[in-house]
Amino acid sequence: MKKQLGKALALLLTLTLVITSFSGSIAAKATDYVDTSGYESLAEIYKDYFKVGAACEAIDHWGDSRKEIGNPAKEYVIANLFNSITCGNELKPAYNFNSQSETLFKVDHAGEEMLQWAKDNGTHMRFHVLVWHSQVHPNFFAKDFKATSGGKATSSDSAELDPECLVDRDTLIERLRSYIYGAMEYLYSHGYAETVYAMDVVNEAVDESKDDGLRRSYWYKIIGPEFLYYAFLFAREAEVKYSVEYADLYGLDPNGDLSSIRPKLFYNDYNEWFAQRVNIIRDFVTNRPWNEGQKMIKSDVINPDGDGTMKGDGLIDGIGMQGHLSDNNNINDYMKALRAYSEIVDEVHITELDVGCTRSGENRWYYQAKFYYDFFTALIEEVKNGAKLTSVTFWGLTDDSSWRDGAYPLLFTYNLTAKSAFYAVAMAGKGEEFNMSVAETITDLKDLSIDFEPYKDENGANVAYTPDSAGFKSRGTGHMPKVRLMSKINHTEGAPVGFSLLCERTEQDATCMMDIAKFSGKNITFTAYVLTEDTEIAVGLDTGTSTEIKRIASKGGEEWTPVSFNIDVPEKLDSAFIYFETNGAAKMYIDDVSVIYTKDGEEPAPVIGDETTDNTPDETEITPEVTVTPEPTPEVTPTATEVPVNVNGEKSKTTIYIAIGLIILGALLLGYAGVIIAVNKKK
Repeated sequence: MKKQLGKALALLLTLTLVITSFSGSIAAKATDYVDTSGYESLAEIYKDYFKVGAACEAIDHWGDSRKEIGNPAKEYVIANLFNSITCGNELKPAYNFNSQSETLFKVDHAGEEMLQWAKDNGTHMRFHVLVWHSQVHPNFFAKDFKATSGGKATSSDSAELDPECLVDRDTLIERLRSYIYGAMEYLYSHGYAETVYAMDVVNEAVDESKDDGLRRSYWYKIIGPEFLYYAFLFAREAEVKYSVEYADLYGLDPNGDLSSIRPKLFYNDYNEWFAQRVNIIRDFVTNRPWNEGQKMIKSDVINPDGDGTMKGDGLIDGIGMQGHLSDNNNINDYMKALRAYSEIVDEVHITELDVGCTRSGENRWYYQAKFYYDFFTALIEEVKNGAKLTSVTFWGLTDDSSWRDGAYPLLFTYNLTAKSAFYAVAMAGKGEEFNMSVAETITDLKDLSIDFEPYKDENGANVAYTPDSAGFKSRGTGHMPKVRLMSKINHTEGAPVGFSLLCERTEQDATCMMDIAKFSGKNITFTAYVLTEDTEIAVGLDTGTSTEIKRIASKGGEEWTPVSFNIDVPEKLDSAFIYFETNGAAKMYIDDVSVIYTKDGEEPAPVIGDETTDNTPDETEITPEVTVTPEPTPEVTPTATEVPVNVNGEKSKTTIYIAIGLIILGALLLGYAGVIIAVNKKK
């Protein structure tokens, strides 16, 4: 027994040392950043056009080491390359609402840390956000600040609240006023009014599927659509009031010009460049007489010559265009929206810019860089022609911490290596010619058959699919799904494990898509099987603009629905995807995907009828294609090779799983040792 106990304890000690050294190596890798001292300042390059900012977060808020504030290497890049920051989460209502506070506002410690960092570093900040349907505690809307859903207490911002727990209209209006005043007074009293130059007063209120174009949030349901007007009125009242009261703190005359400590007030939204949403936003800002003749509410800050609209009454300064884009979007359409907003407000900001890669392989970096170059070149031209763009903010710093998983949409890799996209933005700002080149590839075109099951490659090695290797990507501009492989929910008959692709989302516009660009100029028959609790499934072609191909009834969450069609894929496409959508936000499982192109002299492969369920693709077709590049054509950029691997994400997940496994094994051994000791004591 003693020998067994000794062996167990020795093994446990060894395991502890392994885990300790293993964890240390992970920590070391997390701080292995490249030298960034030679990067050019984007703020300096664009100083004659607009501010250039980056959204960031404090490590203290989430305990996430990939975040920026609290990481000296990332702080250095932000302080030296940008002149504006936005808190990614820290100033949202969910983290600053406190029912015990007299004003209902109590600043989050991480939000205060970021405000102080910006002030200490002479960096301006966009305040994001005062009023939003998401990331707001449901107690805000509840009697006695006790929200319930289904009769039970809830803290979920997406819960459907019980009608009987909701406050009345007047109570919520007063809470809205109190919260906004509280946030404003905090900024002024703590010396941050010079740091914060813009505030997103209301975020994402548009829903084009509604008759009046507005989202049915609890702000809307309880107050009505005029909550928009109230929010901007209270924000304007508060900044006028506190700029006078705290003018001395900033060395200003209370009766003089206080514009330097009055942040501009913005409405902010996504898909803001879609024509229908442009029209909705322009309408509620300039056309809807919310408070005509001040019949709804009177205030000294309202323009005495106002017409009851938000713009006419002098309550709104700008529009925030989020700018969640992909490298195949139409830049001209975006510029058209920029011009449309410039006609109605004093300033326009691009508030959350990121550009997702739609291509696979090495050339993804070229196409992303080319889009960034063309986009910023167009922005400069618009500013020269009178567009009122005064700030552009990237929604993050490094790809590994981006909210768009697998899209690699930002300017830096995990270790702060500047991507081709960074150099392209700098080139555009300096008026230089785009000097990068795309590598020519020769593709051995073959049909695709993907069942997501592990397979053996040509060398006999076991290979597991990933969404990326199967050509699948997340899709969405306002919301993004999580796309990953899921086991034990599958369509493939006789599968040894049983994998399918899961598209998990919380909003209807968060979907997924499959890359079919290699079939450009071909006729294809596409078949897939979809499992979802939503009642309709839609598929379409996305080439930068979306065209629906087919919409069918779903067989529900218990039976797979075949989706099959034949199309001619347009010629000379740099990117082309088949997208999957539903009429709700339920999970989508996708399996047994086949793409069969029509060979010369042959008839197209048959389309599977909607009533048919037995069409498992031939598993003897191919596994993911291998692209052959005869002669590598290097990009003409001073950047290191960009590997589409999330080192602090995907690789760290692997190391974390191994570490967890080792810890569990250690715990089992410790338990085993304990049993031996107990048995010995009994004896």
